Amino acid sequence: MILDHTTLRDLARMTDEMGVLSVYATADPRDRSSAPAWRLQVNRAIAELRSEVNDIEDRRRRFAQLERLEAIEPELESMLANGEPGMGRALFAPVSGSEIHRLSVQADLGARAVLGQQPYLTPLAEALTLGAPAGVVALSHSTVRILDVRFGMGEEVRTIPVEVESEDWRAMRGPAGGHPGEFARASTQGDLFDRRLEEHVHRYLASIRPQVSAIADEYGWDTIVVTGDAQLVETIRGTLSTTKRTVVLLDRVVESKSPAEIAALARPEIETARLERYRELLRRAREAALSGGPGSVGLSDTLGAWREGRVEHLFLHGARRLSGHCTRDGRCFPSDERPPGEPQESLIPEPDLAERLIREGLTSGVRVTVLPSRVPDLLADDGDMAAILRW
Repeated sequence: MILDHTTLRDLARMTDEMGVLSVYATADPRDRSSAPAWRLQVNRAIAELRSEVNDIEDRRRRFAQLERLEAIEPELESMLANGEPGMGRALFAPVSGSEIHRLSVQADLGARAVLGQQPYLTPLAEALTLGAPAGVVALSHSTVRILDVRFGMGEEVRTIPVEVESEDWRAMRGPAGGHPGEFARASTQGDLFDRRLEEHVHRYLASIRPQVSAIADEYGWDTIVVTGDAQLVETIRGTLSTTKRTVVLLDRVVESKSPAEIAALARPEIETARLERYRELLRRAREAALSGGPGSVGLSDTLGAWREGRVEHLFLHGARRLSGHCTRDGRCFPSDERPPGEPQESLIPEPDLAERLIREGLTSGVRVTVLPSRVPDLLADDGDMAAILRW
């Protein structure tokens, strides 16, 4: 499986009354021992989960989950092998079925083993915040190389040659003849050729902007890095910029570099651009909330907007553990709030509100951004969560 928002949405729809096993691992490529510490950490998480399953009173459920844990051991061994690709690795296995879903990404997914009625998705949602598909448009006077970059890995998806139709003025490039004074004229003709060539390249790059924009839409890029000679990158920017897409101009010539080298160069630019965009969106949410507009901050107000279906874009932070309780019809509240008309004993504890909201957002079309634990807490002044509202 390839991790993108479509994959995450498909996983959010997976459900099994007997349970879905979710296992996460983060390999350390520096540890090449036969029993690396990162693998022991995952094995401990699985052992703790098995111990919890052994304590389940429902004999049928306990037997089914233990049997499934035993059946997937070969798949787990393969997932945790040193030679497997990807730093971050994930496995999902419904207890009642035989299918197993695996994916790997170049991102830290932690080490965890969870059994619930649905897959545990927070680590993947967090990884997608900065590692989601982005584009790189690498320009030169001869080609336009277009790369899809995910989690720092680059794949060249299109190469567009820069077509120069200059037969009618190409003679200007050569010597003007052997007559006295013709050397200066040849130099002038050469300069004119170069200027015309440069103008033609700029016109051609401007003409392919709709094509590049269509590729960006096809791959779902919300961020594009345009790299190359400074004059060239400004030419193609144009229609690539939209309200939902950030374009970063990078004055670096990468014509001879490999996709991996270009991706490594672009990754910090992509992450910085995304963090700046989230910072701006949070500022808008905060100002809207203070003025009574379409924004909310804080657990209570944001959950209230969520229950009313008014949330367009929800912001959470990966380092925060949020808990609450929910009514039987699925309305969730902070732990210190009791919904009107609902007796306390009827409320169902929800130990991981963030996970629940991520899953509900994926299946209902609400955008949920989980700000990574490793970045500054942009929600520090907003009381656990914030949202841009529809109204």
